[in-house]
Amino acid sequence: MKNNSYEYDVALSFAGENRAYVEEVANSLNMKGIKVFYDAFEEASLWGKNLYEHLSDVYQNKARYTVMFISGFYNQKLWTNHERVSMQARAFQESREYILPARFDDTEIPGVLKTVGYINLQHKTPEELATLIERKITKDQTFFRKRWSKLSTMISPKPFIFSIKIVNQKNKMIKNAKVVLIAGNSTYLEGNSDENGLAHFIIRTRKLYTVLVAHPEYPSVIFRNINPKEDIEVTIDKTEGSGSAIINKTTQLAGLEGKIEPVVKSNKKFALNADNIAINGGVDQPYDFELNKSLSLEDNGGNIIHLTFRFFQGRIALVDYYKHKFI
Repeated sequence: MKNNSYEYDVALSFAGENRAYVEEVANSLNMKGIKVFYDAFEEASLWGKNLYEHLSDVYQNKARYTVMFISGFYNQKLWTNHERVSMQARAFQESREYILPARFDDTEIPGVLKTVGYINLQHKTPEELATLIERKITKDQTFFRKRWSKLSTMISPKPFIFSIKIVNQKNKMIKNAKVVLIAGNSTYLEGNSDENGLAHFIIRTRKLYTVLVAHPEYPSVIFRNINPKEDIEVTIDKTEGSGSAIINKTTQLAGLEGKIEPVVKSNKKFALNADNIAINGGVDQPYDFELNKSLSLEDNGGNIIHLTFRFFQGRIALVDYYKHKFI
């Protein structure tokens, strides 16, 4: 499922020597209705811009995924290395795969581990690769959930129980996960998973919900337009140093002294207040922020976390955070 908070579904990063192949991929994606960042499509938009800053913003913040077309040429270019550093800065903050490697050859790229899954382009036509990219985007996060039936237009005559089961990739139950169901009118239900990994909710009125899941040792999960008619199972994968939280009031995050409080301003933009915590090195507060863009928080003990807001509606916010390690 797509996230409309991103300007592009996918950005393409490549060396000019590989343009002929990449252009066919870009054209195929465009025909499929995929929002793709390909420089030749952006000629008018890029005209007059500071490309160093603009491309950094694109590859770090504006795309759901980036496809890195790896070749010996890619490793030698100034601009591709600039793009690589920007996308790796994003990947460092992400709790899921963001960089999708596609290899013309076996060139080693700094920061791209050999164990990361990749596509061998020697065995893929541009159209075949575009189809794989389309599948990746349209099936985004499907391993987190099970399909359920479409919402019935009938109002339920009596309350019923809706349950969410939360496990890790080894199928071990995860307890103490925070789960919130938030409706379109910003009313919400909240609960926690028990020792069996189950969070139960009493549903009194049939609505579509956005489901938020957070845990101090796991990245966040968000599903939109969920029908509570059938129970669902959520599988999340642990990432070292990463955690998540759901905020519905002034909150203290694990590993930090002090508290934070996100607010919606009169112009509908988001801002963050922090008590005894510096934001981005000590900028003035309230600090304006955007969804899916990382910011840093530092408490009075020098503890630092990198924080990213994934969702904010009414008084409910979902955040991912990564604890900074001192070397």
